[in-house]
Amino acid sequence: MKLNQLEVLSKEEMQLIHEATLEILEQEGVVVLSDFMRKFLAEKGLPVDHNTKIVRIPSSVVKTCLQQVPSSFDIFTVDDKPWKTIGRGEPLFACGHNAVFLLDYQTSSRRDSLVQDVEKFVCIADQLKEIDLIGIPVMPQDTPAESTLLYAVKAALKNSTKPLFYSSESAYINQAIIQMAKTINSDIFQRPFLISQLSPTSPLFWEKGTIEALYEVCSSGIPLAILPEPIAGASAPYTLAGLLTIHNAECLSGIVFSQLIREKTPVMYASSWTVYDMRSNMAVIATPETNILRIAGAQMAAFYHIPSHTTAPNSDSHFHDEQNAWERTLSCFVSALAGNHLIVNAGMFATGLTISWEQLILDAEIIGQIKRILRGIEVNQETIFLDEIKRVGQRGNYFTEKSTLTHLRSNQFWKSSVSILDHYQNCLTSGMTDVVASAHQKIDTYLTRISKNVLSPDILRKLDDIIISFEERRDRE
Repeated sequence: MKLNQLEVLSKEEMQLIHEATLEILEQEGVVVLSDFMRKFLAEKGLPVDHNTKIVRIPSSVVKTCLQQVPSSFDIFTVDDKPWKTIGRGEPLFACGHNAVFLLDYQTSSRRDSLVQDVEKFVCIADQLKEIDLIGIPVMPQDTPAESTLLYAVKAALKNSTKPLFYSSESAYINQAIIQMAKTINSDIFQRPFLISQLSPTSPLFWEKGTIEALYEVCSSGIPLAILPEPIAGASAPYTLAGLLTIHNAECLSGIVFSQLIREKTPVMYASSWTVYDMRSNMAVIATPETNILRIAGAQMAAFYHIPSHTTAPNSDSHFHDEQNAWERTLSCFVSALAGNHLIVNAGMFATGLTISWEQLILDAEIIGQIKRILRGIEVNQETIFLDEIKRVGQRGNYFTEKSTLTHLRSNQFWKSSVSILDHYQNCLTSGMTDVVASAHQKIDTYLTRISKNVLSPDILRKLDDIIISFEERRDRE
């Protein structure tokens, strides 16, 4: 039997949030800062005030659009093989994404990230079976600022065949990434290997670049995640219910727009919860409250029969310390047990600012344990081994029994990768006294396999040409 999913909201409470959301969208609406998109939405029948730039969404439209969203969708590998289904089965995990700094494993100090760091990080993530998708880990700082993400996307595509998760609030950037994807496989609508994340700005408005990026992504047929990021006490009410309600309104506005652009566009109800800590004067992402909201977000997605996405493992710690360990384990476990379908952020800490290769390896260890817990216990006549128990009887042992020999190397029991499961004296002798050192030791092994040459030289040249064309276009403008 598998574990029951976590819940924090009753059906009545979800209905209350839903009704408040409908009232917000219909009466107050959302600001849309794109003239093009306001004209488009007006043509689709939405009430638009071009002076205030407010678009209101009738409840009937919300209902219709929600019914159009697929309850699941398939994602493929870069080399066009079926990979996973998002919206069914066990949760999928991605590394990433969009940090700025790297905690360098050679110097143990934080520094600006580079393109080669993306390649190395993705190379490691590709070899970790616990990582299902590749999220862009960092925005490298050794490239032109406007095209940073394009260089990172190319670096990721070079070093892994796993599907790619990215985010950009720019229509032009999304156009370029879609063009890069079509260069690799022209059939990305039917066999997508990209997922785009887009975030409205709280409270209740869409920036020009973001909403026009939404139009580009939906028009291409690429699956997407609508990820509002309201901050309790700053851009949302300082209550969990108020934060959840404004998040829900922003998320549903994006879902409605996605279906008006292209009916049955695969879209995820995404959530990244943040609370403003008044004492430190900063937004935090790994508190008990944000974990409660991860459960609530998954429930709201299920309420609408839409695939769900959240961020984890998360930590506000800047170091590989106990706080980092408990925050990311709790956030990851809660996210998975709540039933979220895609969980993104492995390898990232320091409130999303920093990545580390050790952290990625440690997170794979956490994810592996969680995936094992989620499978629960298989109970049947064969797994009980009643006859064996009777035969061995009292005071016997099972070292050479069928149950041991059959299941010793099965997936019945989780296998440690970096956890130290050894005697005290052996740990002292080997010098392996903590898991960070254990993960550190594995990095060089992974990095000896850098560059899988997933893409042909001809494809790589075409990707370079797309980036150059984008930069020339931006220079002209």
